[in-house]
Amino acid sequence: MKFRNRIFSRFLDDGERVLYVAHRHVFVFFKAAFKNFVFGLFIPFILYLLFPALIVAWGTWMAVGVFGMIYKFLDWYFDVWLLTNFGAVDIERNGFFDITSTRIEYHMIEGVSYTVKGFWPTVFNYGNITIDKMGGQTSVVLNDAVRPKKLESVISKFQDKYVANRSVRDHQALKNMLSEMIAYHAQSKKIHIDD
Repeated sequence: MKFRNRIFSRFLDDGERVLYVAHRHVFVFFKAAFKNFVFGLFIPFILYLLFPALIVAWGTWMAVGVFGMIYKFLDWYFDVWLLTNFGAVDIERNGFFDITSTRIEYHMIEGVSYTVKGFWPTVFNYGNITIDKMGGQTSVVLNDAVRPKKLESVISKFQDKYVANRSVRDHQALKNMLSEMIAYHAQSKKIHIDD
């Protein structure tokens, strides 16, 4: 079992496996973590160099800074879309104890669109991607997704493959059901003729 299947296993159904993981762009993580780095690690390090006698204060300040960096990393890493063999799972983490998961199966996807807006998103190739659910009930958005055009084509490819496999399974099930009905009907006619 791959690492990504293990780490996201609680969001998967039986028989479901992760085919693709879509994260927010790492630039977004660095942009959010930069402030924590400067105020939580760099400044206390400089103050430690200037006033080494207050090592406990600077060490505590740096520990809080490290904790903030870990928090930002986990927030970035777990704000993700999982593209599985059944559908797309949107996971949003807002803190350590607030996780929201939304599932849209491939046969329920009405459309996929993306937007790249602004200088940095254009330069680093990231943008917002949206999956619309049939009936306009739900849309899920992954903000600042890496290579949104590629992600849109990956979703479409997985959706086409899923729908084709599902129609083959449905065709096979219908064929089996019809053959059972014909066999049952032929058997019941044979019983009536023998009587």
